[in-house]
Amino acid sequence: MSNSQEQSLDENAVFLPVNEFSPEFLHCEKERQLMERLLDAGPEAFYGAVGAEHRGCFLSSEEVSQITCWAQDHRFNQPQVQSQENGEEGGSEMENVCSTYFPCRSDTPAPNLDLGWPEKGPSVQTGGVAVHTSPPAEGEPPVRQIVRQHLQKAGQVIAIVTDRLTDSAIIGDLHTAASRGVPVYVILNQRGPSHLSAFQSNTRFVIRQNMRVRVLGGKTFGSRTGQTVVGEMKDNFLLVDLETVIHGSYSFTWTDAHLHRQLITVLSGPVVESFDREFRILFAASDLSELEFKRRHHLEPENINPPSPPGDFLLDWEAMGVIQRNRSFPESQCFNRPEEITAVETSLGEQSRAEGVLEEESTMKQMSSKEENTPSSRVGHSRSRQNAFVKRVKRI
Repeated sequence: MSNSQEQSLDENAVFLPVNEFSPEFLHCEKERQLMERLLDAGPEAFYGAVGAEHRGCFLSSEEVSQITCWAQDHRFNQPQVQSQENGEEGGSEMENVCSTYFPCRSDTPAPNLDLGWPEKGPSVQTGGVAVHTSPPAEGEPPVRQIVRQHLQKAGQVIAIVTDRLTDSAIIGDLHTAASRGVPVYVILNQRGPSHLSAFQSNTRFVIRQNMRVRVLGGKTFGSRTGQTVVGEMKDNFLLVDLETVIHGSYSFTWTDAHLHRQLITVLSGPVVESFDREFRILFAASDLSELEFKRRHHLEPENINPPSPPGDFLLDWEAMGVIQRNRSFPESQCFNRPEEITAVETSLGEQSRAEGVLEEESTMKQMSSKEENTPSSRVGHSRSRQNAFVKRVKRI
């Protein structure tokens, strides 16, 4: 319960009038109604309502376009859906019915810092503050160099909260730190699909076992009709070993390092405890990223259109079951064309027939040696062996 709600329970509490000129002015009922008008009916109805009340528009045209694109419809009315499917028009009393509510707390347990989180050391009363700009002042190092030096010196933990992380050099430093056993936690902006896809498509980035990557959006505005819009997370800071914080407008991209003007503040001392607490709050509210989900479930991207084999690719006919290799040939011999297979089969047949002829000739020689050693018998047997051998050669 907020402080104002607690005070409202006190009958003796005195509330000072708050208007749009007061610093405490934040929520405005008319602005809330116009926001619901924008979410429910679109920009035209929103501008029409603003003009009808003769009030200055509190949203720029860019903000109106962003909110319109980010709006999500959570309305669900089963009778109305069924009537629309049957071609019937729903009544006006059913159009504003919403079965969605927006709980402040979730029954899903908050994620743990399972890679470890260092214990807080003794409190340091003094701290340091250093401001660096990009482009750097004369004699000052570039912002990217300062960030990389702290990443390479990390020994206990690295915690990053940023909207973009695509710089391959910084990603390489995170990989190196994770390989050294340093826990690396990264929280990215959920409301940035282009930035997240660029981060995921970086060929150098692979989530190591010692890394956790999660996503987080901004605050949520919910209308009474079930329309919601979630903002962006615009925090940018780097926490190293619970000793140093680098905070500022610098995002971990190549363009921020070489093109954009940036400013960072390097902090140390008691102020680090505030960033330590803030990071743990953001991590507890974050969601699992797509990269982390694929790593945990070992999901490989499906190759819908596999590439065709090259033209000179040699097919393994034996593995395909087309032929069976004769083990009398060397293992390195392979045949890839049908004509080669035919030639091999022919040569195998000729070889087997020739071996049979040689075996029969050897048998005949042994039989003739046992017969009587007479001139007539030797001449007769010699002629018969020659005739039989000639007939077999002709058949081949």
